[in-house]
Amino acid sequence: MSSKNKALLYGGATIFGGFSLLLFTKITKDILFNGLSLCGSTNMELVFGSLLMFTAAVTAGFITSIIVVRKTYLPHILLSLGVLVKMSFIASCSFLTGSFLFEIGIDSSLILGLWLGHFSALKFPLAPVS
Repeated sequence: MSSKNKALLYGGATIFGGFSLLLFTKITKDILFNGLSLCGSTNMELVFGSLLMFTAAVTAGFITSIIVVRKTYLPHILLSLGVLVKMSFIASCSFLTGSFLFEIGIDSSLILGLWLGHFSALKFPLAPVS
């Protein structure tokens, strides 16, 4: 595969994985749980919302790994950096919906979920192999 095709594949996987992560977390946070926040949600909503956001990150990481045919870590590194930039932007501009530790926990679970999705795609028996 030429370097141009690799760049397009990795870029497309990163963009698709980022959009799927954004879409799945947006559906979970704003539609299913009507604005999940530490101060405005019940304990059960927090537990299930956090679990669904983690599941969304695992799904996005899995999809991204399947697109790049399990070759590289680059899309997952870029997506993790995107989550870290979002976390630092929220922390510096104080657009918090809850406490700072709650936001750090949610964003850390997104990063962990992305990587868990990647490593689960490595063990997936039906995934394409390059």
